[in-house]
Amino acid sequence: MDILLLKNIKSLGEVGAKVSVKAGYARNYLIPNKHAVLPTKANLAVVEEKKQELIKQEEELKSLALTQQEKYKDYSLAFEVNVQEGADNLFGSITLQNIVDRLVEDGYDVVKKQVSLPSGAIKTFAEDYIATVSLYADISVTIPIKLTRNNVAAPEPILDEDTIVEPATDELKPE
Repeated sequence: MDILLLKNIKSLGEVGAKVSVKAGYARNYLIPNKHAVLPTKANLAVVEEKKQELIKQEEELKSLALTQQEKYKDYSLAFEVNVQEGADNLFGSITLQNIVDRLVEDGYDVVKKQVSLPSGAIKTFAEDYIATVSLYADISVTIPIKLTRNNVAAPEPILDEDTIVEPATDELKPE
């Protein structure tokens, strides 16, 4: 199915390009999300008229993404985690939502679909995790994630003298 692109799409082409895609991709995603239109004579004329305006909008979005990319320079995330003794397994995990929440707390304007964890949820203690934030079609930022061990020891159970239980014996005592 042939379509006309209204936006730059990384894997397809530039604004105003006539490309061929599978019918389901066009009907179910590109056309409803206003990324493309069918190449009728009327749409060809409209796209040619608006092509410069559409290109200008795309350039503004790209320049905005480039300025956002500068904000992420030298930025890293740090999480203090509880780690199982004798192993490197975390109690719980650090998920994509935890990363997004921390970015929003730190003043970055991101949504969950922009962020990815290539290694999946973080469940083991290591030093080399990364998160990727997609700012624009071909502009993304890699953020290092540092984990530190939480040195809080598990609380000892408090036993009163009344609650001490003597070990049971297998012998029966005569009464």
